[in-house]
Amino acid sequence: METRATTEQTKSLPSLLQRVPAVAWVLLALIAFFAMLAPGFFTLGNFLNIAVQGSVLMVLALAATIVILTQGIDLSSGAILTFSGIIAVLSMQAGLPAPLAMLAGLLTGLACGALNGFLVSWALLPPFIATLGMQGVAGGLAVVLSRAGAIYADAPFFTFFGSGRLLIIPMPFVVAAVAYLCTWVVLYQTPFGSYIFALGGNEAGAALSGVRTKSWKFGVYVFAGLLAGVGGVVMAARLRAADPIVGVGWEFDAIAATILGGTSFEEGRGGIAGTIAGVALIAVLRNGLNVIGLATAWQAAVIGTIIIGAIVLDVLLKRKGILK
Repeated sequence: METRATTEQTKSLPSLLQRVPAVAWVLLALIAFFAMLAPGFFTLGNFLNIAVQGSVLMVLALAATIVILTQGIDLSSGAILTFSGIIAVLSMQAGLPAPLAMLAGLLTGLACGALNGFLVSWALLPPFIATLGMQGVAGGLAVVLSRAGAIYADAPFFTFFGSGRLLIIPMPFVVAAVAYLCTWVVLYQTPFGSYIFALGGNEAGAALSGVRTKSWKFGVYVFAGLLAGVGGVVMAARLRAADPIVGVGWEFDAIAATILGGTSFEEGRGGIAGTIAGVALIAVLRNGLNVIGLATAWQAAVIGTIIIGAIVLDVLLKRKGILK
């Protein structure tokens, strides 16, 4: 009787709660845990700090999400971020006004994405190989152009996007919110978005129905490259410098946030709504571990363990029908 009652109670959970991914519950648990251990964690100032820290990751995770929705992968976003920031700063040092220099950074990201798209769509290289190659190209050029050292920029218009505020809201968060809104419109309100899901769901079927799959896939990587360029410009503005290794490993955090958010490598399942929770979990985790003073050497292991645990928990709860 107790087992039956428990089952009925589980089935009667509100539909809304059943649709909340496991990552959201893990995120809430982490916030409560860090708030108990470090009184300074649960403050407005620290949450604004988390928002700033997670903003660039949010932009990169949006790029990772739309690529993964097509059953692709982009291993070059961190390198493109670095390269775009360096081009923006070098352009300012060459005498370009800050707005034009920032535009140069964005166009750099777009161009790298276009090359990725060409290699994947028309050269028919596997996304893993094409973007891994671009990671090496963009990362190598970043080191060469910067002469393996940080290059600095302090133009007020430029640095405003990294450290300025709109009322009390940090500008990096504003940029991430605008990037999210634009991606949401593209993904859910345009034919391009419909084709993104079609590419992931059944690319061969979409091609047989007359969809120009190569062109739309090319567009996906162009858009992803542009987002990486946005992340690179914001990162450089925040640091007031472009560093040739600043983006190393960011592509893996972006992919992890996407998977945590429920986007699957198969059949074009997922979306950018869950990506927010994935980014928030990683940003809160990194911030919380710093606040409680955990040694840096241990942080990577702890973060990896919690990310894997959150994904496994989500899969298990969905299999048992507790989550949808």
